[in-house]
Amino acid sequence: MKKTALATMLSAAVICAGMSASAFAQDANAQAESTTEQSTQVVDTHMQAAIDVVEQTGTVPPFEDTLKQIVLNSKRWLIRENPSAEKDVIATVDEISKQYEDQRPQLVRSIAVAWTRYLKEDELNEVLAFFKTPAGQKFANYQPRILGESVRGVQEFSAILTNIIVKSAKEELNKKGYKFSE
Repeated sequence: MKKTALATMLSAAVICAGMSASAFAQDANAQAESTTEQSTQVVDTHMQAAIDVVEQTGTVPPFEDTLKQIVLNSKRWLIRENPSAEKDVIATVDEISKQYEDQRPQLVRSIAVAWTRYLKEDELNEVLAFFKTPAGQKFANYQPRILGESVRGVQEFSAILTNIIVKSAKEELNKKGYKFSE
């Protein structure tokens, strides 16, 4: 998988996750406001620990790429709805998108919400400590490549095993009188 394709897929996933995470974050914020000041402080420090981990691990796709994908999707959506307005759609969306060029912190926060769901604050601090070590920094640096190669490995394994199963099943089904190609 090409690096740009992987980045696009990751950006799309982050966008989708961001939409649902945003709703979760709003719910979490509403709940935090209704609790005591002390528990609100815990929520804030927990979220900050997650944000620190997200920043240190490099799990945030380049915001510029993410915004470009959002802008492109917005243009496609509007042009599909009204093809005759294509020229104005492009100019309008480009102009409006400038208002959102500083939204990287919101993207980071949306990603951090996922970390807070599964790891407690002290666990996040341990993860952060690891990612500040040379081994952790190396892992963060190679993580996208490792993920890409892992996905390819699963795809290759799946293709090989599928071929083996299909071949064996065809042989057995042909013995039962069905006609499957060899």
